Amino acid sequence: MDSATLPVSFDDLYTLTTDLLPSYRQLRYNGDGIAMAFDDFSSADQQVVGQMYQHLLDLLALLNEHHRHPDETFSRLIAYGDSVNWDALLQQVRGITSPDPHHAKVLHDLRGGGLMALMVYFQMIHLDLVKPSDLHRIFNLTRDQLKIMRNSVRGIDPTGFEHDLSRNLHHIDLLLEKWGSGEGHQIQGARAEVLVDCRFRGWVSERCLEFSALDRVIYNLINNATAHTADGRVYLSIFPLGAEPANLRFVVINRVTAAQEVRILDRFPAGPGQLFVGGFTTGGSGLGMRICADFVGNAYGIPSVAQALEKGYLGARFIDGHFVAWFHWPIVSE
Repeated sequence: MDSATLPVSFDDLYTLTTDLLPSYRQLRYNGDGIAMAFDDFSSADQQVVGQMYQHLLDLLALLNEHHRHPDETFSRLIAYGDSVNWDALLQQVRGITSPDPHHAKVLHDLRGGGLMALMVYFQMIHLDLVKPSDLHRIFNLTRDQLKIMRNSVRGIDPTGFEHDLSRNLHHIDLLLEKWGSGEGHQIQGARAEVLVDCRFRGWVSERCLEFSALDRVIYNLINNATAHTADGRVYLSIFPLGAEPANLRFVVINRVTAAQEVRILDRFPAGPGQLFVGGFTTGGSGLGMRICADFVGNAYGIPSVAQALEKGYLGARFIDGHFVAWFHWPIVSE
């Protein structure tokens, strides 16, 4: 993978905050923490969520041969896309609500994550804007969303969840496979080219469940950056900290307009890092960045968002007309 040229210097990214980031956990984080039981949904909502999960399972099975038989798989994808009313199903998923703040976070990622981008592909496929070369991207989005659903809805697939919970090392290459090729990422009403600079080769999680939690953080930040980028580009920088690194820093960058910067600074005089507290939105739920903060706090055993921000485990600032958001994740010891 060729590294992207970042719009902010590497020195500026390295000095965003301290590189002394101890973990307060006795055992490594397994990815748990932001979930609800399938039985907590109403019977009608269980049917909707179950339908979405089953359709994604069927889609993943269809896509498994995409490397060996791209043209045949692409034809089957078109036929399967025609057999499901994705727009109606997505509207039903979006219609599920809960007054419980914890459940609201789960619902945010059920209809977010990779699902938004996946639905856009189905909208574009008959406009001749999707090609067989897009199959691997569609495969990754489908696989990721299934893992996110198992992570966040306990009981939807007990066998799959037990597999996700078992020890299974995940390499950084699994992230670069999704984001490291200058992929175009699209959500409803917005599209951006995602450009990656990665300076790490190693393991980033010990199990699928943990990797799904990391995925949920990255998807939320990249979806947010895609929605607000002023130039159609989003940058992801990944690098280890220190001579004997125990932590990775992930930085998501997007250009903003002067008006965007003023609006956020007016709302948050203490700095844009306060976006991670949650509740601020320009059209969404205001939960995406708070979900990121909760997962990162869980990964390090930090009990509050305020402490995570104060100690530099995550944060955000404006640098030369760019919104720069960062978080950290522990490296897996080999």
